[in-house]
Amino acid sequence: MAHIRFSPGAIVDVRGAEYHPAYAHGRVQLTHLITGEILKYEQKDGSLELPTVEQFQLMQHGGDAVTRTPRSSDTIRNYNDSAEWTRDQAGAISARALRMATACQMLDERGVPQGTGAIKAALDDCWTPELAHRFGQKPSASSVKNWRKNRGSIGNRHPRHMVPLSGRRIVHSPNGSIDQQLLWTCVLEGRKAGRHVADIHADYAYRLNLVNDGRHPSIDKPHEPFEVCSERTVRRRFNELESDKTLATSIEVEAVKQDWSGAGKPLAADFVMQYVIVDHTWLDVHVVCPALQMVLGRPWLTLAIDVKSRAIVGHLITFQDPCRWSVSEILRRIVLPKRPPPAMTSRYPVLAMLCGKPGCLILDNAVEFRSHTLEAAARDAGFSVRFCPIKQPTYRAIGERAIKTLNDQTTRLLPGRALTLNDARRWGYDAEAQAIVMLDELEAIANQIIASYNVEPHDGLGSQQPALVFERDINRFGINDFADFASFARDVMEVRSGAQLSPSGIRAFNLRYHEIQAVPELLRDLVPIEPRRQRRSDATATVEFRYDSMDISRIHVWNRKTRKYVELMCADERYSSGMPLWLHEQIEREAQKQGLAFNTQEERMNARGHLIDAIRNISPGDLAASRKRLATLIEVPRIRQTTGNIVDLVHTTPSSVTLGDFIANDRARLTSLDQDILSSRPDPRTKPAKSALEGRREHAATGQIELDAPARKRRLPMTKGGYQ
Repeated sequence: MAHIRFSPGAIVDVRGAEYHPAYAHGRVQLTHLITGEILKYEQKDGSLELPTVEQFQLMQHGGDAVTRTPRSSDTIRNYNDSAEWTRDQAGAISARALRMATACQMLDERGVPQGTGAIKAALDDCWTPELAHRFGQKPSASSVKNWRKNRGSIGNRHPRHMVPLSGRRIVHSPNGSIDQQLLWTCVLEGRKAGRHVADIHADYAYRLNLVNDGRHPSIDKPHEPFEVCSERTVRRRFNELESDKTLATSIEVEAVKQDWSGAGKPLAADFVMQYVIVDHTWLDVHVVCPALQMVLGRPWLTLAIDVKSRAIVGHLITFQDPCRWSVSEILRRIVLPKRPPPAMTSRYPVLAMLCGKPGCLILDNAVEFRSHTLEAAARDAGFSVRFCPIKQPTYRAIGERAIKTLNDQTTRLLPGRALTLNDARRWGYDAEAQAIVMLDELEAIANQIIASYNVEPHDGLGSQQPALVFERDINRFGINDFADFASFARDVMEVRSGAQLSPSGIRAFNLRYHEIQAVPELLRDLVPIEPRRQRRSDATATVEFRYDSMDISRIHVWNRKTRKYVELMCADERYSSGMPLWLHEQIEREAQKQGLAFNTQEERMNARGHLIDAIRNISPGDLAASRKRLATLIEVPRIRQTTGNIVDLVHTTPSSVTLGDFIANDRARLTSLDQDILSSRPDPRTKPAKSALEGRREHAATGQIELDAPARKRRLPMTKGGYQ
């Protein structure tokens, strides 16, 4: 009957538990090293018995049972036996290990007994010049005798058993003393709190001194004071506890995700343009404008990377922050043929064909991208939009690596490159002072670098070129064409409602938009169907229009009768051509500041107030009537409830007055004539009612007369007679 012969002292590891094996009547008896329990195997009838040889071999085949070398009484030897060093690793650790293993194995194969004389005679016979050239001179017989006794066993001598561990200290489990418990407690608390080693050592020393003095609230005073360990010991304990479970609480969740958790499977695609990653970053270079003679700053770089081929199928350099327009513009560049450098195009024609309609755009979770309008427009255009998981940059690791590579290659040799704050301070480097690169030059450099990137071997593709993988797929499946891209572009444009269309066009953004043929046609279509309540007396219509926030030179007006958009151009073409809305608004704000320097809003309001006051004082009668109407309205209960008490009774200090202030009187005549000596006169004629103009003149005459004003005489025409 076949049976198993175990090495003396061998150990069988069964699912992490160690057993001592033995053969007994066709079965294998496994005895637990600690509890002494016998392992039993479930049989076909459900009973538990010792495993048979076949069942034990089945356990070995499934990995449930693993036979290990016997343990040695020497801790160092057990350390070697538990290691899984290969032959190459053992030789790299110590060249003596291969020499020792070779000597022991040769003697074991020849059955040399464990004696000094026999070992010496065997070594003289077996240690050939070839072995001497390879391992050096032959070892002494006493050394080989010691190796054969303590390192491995006959038939089981591996170079890892021979690795010398002179001076190595085997760390035992903590003995659980009070000072060690306090040390580990302080280290654990300090790690979770994010403290430095020096702070942890100070906390440990303070607590241990409390214990030694008998002042600790929960630990009794020891018979002999404990010795405070050094900061180096605390640092070693601190480093031993480094793991994902002992991270600082403030950063634990994110640090576990970023540094300790697995990244998972990368994005995979079945064909090119199935998944396209769109990512943004700041370029590490400052750009200048020679016309304005100023530094414009660092522009944004937007890249579109195909997942299957790792090819860059679109790029955009702009000073506009990432928004829906960025997605629309990069998508337009994705679907259109490329324009690489002519020399690269003639050598690699596929570079111009890195285009097509993507199946899915993968974007980050920025607020400007999470738009229902963008998702709906993408769905209508026949592709989808996917958002990356929040705070998981490894999801789009393909795009992160590509955009970092392009950023470094584009800016590393350019003057005006942005450095880290630490390097800039250390070297006294001012990036803005060194900036001389213009935007068109940066575009040309980026175009060349992207073309070179697409034709260079890529590690993620098995050293294949991205352009080669892309070419192979489009030859097999073809290029997906994007039908009616203009419709998608209009869907993601900004929209404004309630604009008034008149014969002069539309007024928007303080600019006028007109087209000599389109505006009359729009009025003919829209004026008849304009609602009566909002219709004006002239030919006007209320419309809505869409516009590109990066180019306000044109707008698209919706004709609700023909159900089509009509394009209107800005009247100031030289100003608005290629003008983004944000720059136009900034120019307007600067113009307002210049206007405020000429006169402020308060000054203009004061001037208008003086004008209204002058108009109010033209007719004194109307002013009095207005005051009467105001007094009447104040007494209305509903109005008083809303406005409150407008007129207040003010009590002032009494002052002396004269009757002249209340009784009208005329000045006495300078010449007194007797009535009798005067000739008779006819009765005075009745004067007609004064006109408003005459009343105003009398009111002006009673006013203050200007100094040195010439005397003016005016003759008034009468209804009868001559002039008076």
